[in-house]
Amino acid sequence: MVKNKCLKLITLLFAFFVGFTALMPSVSASAETVSTVNFEETNVLDDLRSATSFNILKYPAYDSDETEMYLMNVVEYCYSFDPALQGNYGLYLYMYNPNQKNISMKDGDNKVQMAVGYNADGSPNNYEKFDLKFCSKSEETFYEGIFYKFKVIDHVSSDGKSLRTRVKSSERRYDISGIEILEKGSSLPREFGIGGTYKFTGYAKGYGVIPTENTLTCSVTELETVELDVRHTFYRTKTSIKGAGYQNQLDTVYFSVPNRFFETYGRLQRIKAEWYEYKTKDIVVTSSSKFYDKAQPYIGVPTGTIGQYGMAPYNKSIGISLGQNAGDYGGGMNGAVWGWNLGEGYLHPACQTLYYLFKVDDIDEYDPYAEVTSIGGVESNALYRYILNYNKTYDSGKLSVSGKNISADLFAADIDDYRKLDTEYGKIQQGYSYYDFDADVDLQKLTSWQEGNPSFWDNWITWGLWNAMTGNIPSETSKTVSPIVTLKASDLQGTNAEISDNLLVNANDVSKLKSYYNTATSNDETVVLFRFATSDYYSAAVDIVEIGEGFLWSDKMTSGQAYRAWESVFLNFDIIQLTFNREGVYTVIPVVSNPIDIVNDITPPVQMPDEVDWWKIILFIILAVLLFIILWVTGLLPFVLKAIVWVITLPFRLIWWLLKAIFKKRKPKEKDKEK
Repeated sequence: MVKNKCLKLITLLFAFFVGFTALMPSVSASAETVSTVNFEETNVLDDLRSATSFNILKYPAYDSDETEMYLMNVVEYCYSFDPALQGNYGLYLYMYNPNQKNISMKDGDNKVQMAVGYNADGSPNNYEKFDLKFCSKSEETFYEGIFYKFKVIDHVSSDGKSLRTRVKSSERRYDISGIEILEKGSSLPREFGIGGTYKFTGYAKGYGVIPTENTLTCSVTELETVELDVRHTFYRTKTSIKGAGYQNQLDTVYFSVPNRFFETYGRLQRIKAEWYEYKTKDIVVTSSSKFYDKAQPYIGVPTGTIGQYGMAPYNKSIGISLGQNAGDYGGGMNGAVWGWNLGEGYLHPACQTLYYLFKVDDIDEYDPYAEVTSIGGVESNALYRYILNYNKTYDSGKLSVSGKNISADLFAADIDDYRKLDTEYGKIQQGYSYYDFDADVDLQKLTSWQEGNPSFWDNWITWGLWNAMTGNIPSETSKTVSPIVTLKASDLQGTNAEISDNLLVNANDVSKLKSYYNTATSNDETVVLFRFATSDYYSAAVDIVEIGEGFLWSDKMTSGQAYRAWESVFLNFDIIQLTFNREGVYTVIPVVSNPIDIVNDITPPVQMPDEVDWWKIILFIILAVLLFIILWVTGLLPFVLKAIVWVITLPFRLIWWLLKAIFKKRKPKEKDKEK
């Protein structure tokens, strides 16, 4: 494993390490002034060669099946107990890159994970990522890119302290669990386990109690870490308390942990993770080649100049529009719940620009157990590539996610309001988020439509009259689940559909989860499900309108279908640490794992309108005829007709009665006036 290789290298280089740090920095001092070189600008090979124990021949370039990266040295530069002499303080890392990977030199693309909190006994209880600043790399022939030098960019953590203000003057301790390295051209970094505790005592020449002496020393001990192979799955309900079109999306990652951690430290109580969270704008999916060909040139392009009411005029050159629940709103106005290229004469939430458009063969209603492409969905990989490759507009700038060039135009102004948190355990917001989830406290809830006890009228408005009458509404119950679940063999018994519903994982991922579980148990490991996010998923059918100047049935296309959808995405998702609990004693183990990007499949709506509901029309006619015959045979038809006429005329008779009463009331007054 990478961690074991790295620890072995640290042991081999220990003599070099001590000798190197003893020579740092090169300073000349007096009682009043200390002059230093700009250590960020010194060359990595010059620094290494300043140690007599360094032999460059011991660091060859070579290929390996898996990328290798090693931390050669940690240098604490110019620490002083005197605040006036702390201006040059810095922590520097020296990397050995035997595979000569082309590492990104952009500040923040590479990171180091370090402890930022400690228990009373001195053991770390909280870890964070720190950005690295590139300083230099080796350029000599045969050694191009083998050695890299980085500086840790210090920052203030949630405890209000930085590295410099947190360390003790008598012994500065740095617990480093892993280093993330980003290769140029890659969208995600790779983390390499270090697992070392570095303790510096004494001071460099010019920075201690006796300015003329160099008393700086360093010791290195192993830091226990756990390496995780993190996978992802998701689950979607069919309903939400928010109504038609809305579904609950539960995002889950799973990984295996060696059983020795549970045996030694107890139950897995908390998991800390970090990620960048965003909500996509509307993603339009269609099976109409005609609409796709017309709309595709306008991706990222407004349909026209936006007027004073925030809408653009109808673009006749496109000739096709989108409208959700489009129809006559009365008073000479047409409207829609949502629309694109409808023009200024329509009541609807304006969508002036489409940023996503996908073409599929056919669209069926959402089936959680079907292959996503078979029902007209968009696979996660296709959507992910679309997001990474989109380069048409950057009107809202770019997302600040390392290693990526993503247009902010693809995402909404904010995430779901109910997801936002800002507590002592972390902060969840649009963009960078982190949180330490507790198995017993941070429960995830999937709310169903039935939870709101909807009336017949609610079902009619939300799902349509026919569905309300026939009860054709997905029946679900709300669920509250723990964010942390350790799998047992019994959890994976049954059909894939049953396992999917029991564990709340995607049915198409069950086979992979079973295989992962079997491999883990054979390696004496336990599989953990980490349900870290419940968010809104929205998917609803939209009409494709040929003319766009009226919502007559003749205007609506029947040669294709379309729907709009949006979802939450989680970029650079990374697990930071695991916290175990044995009878109230908590132990934090830092995690070494590669960050992953989480972009889920786009799936069709739970309800897609039929192109022509002839069967409903025929069924209605048959029922009407049967009812007429029954009433005729039983002799009840005349009474029913009279009742219908009475009900229809009742409002008019009430109006007439009211007018008559008013007239009678005014008539005596007029006679009195004549007298």
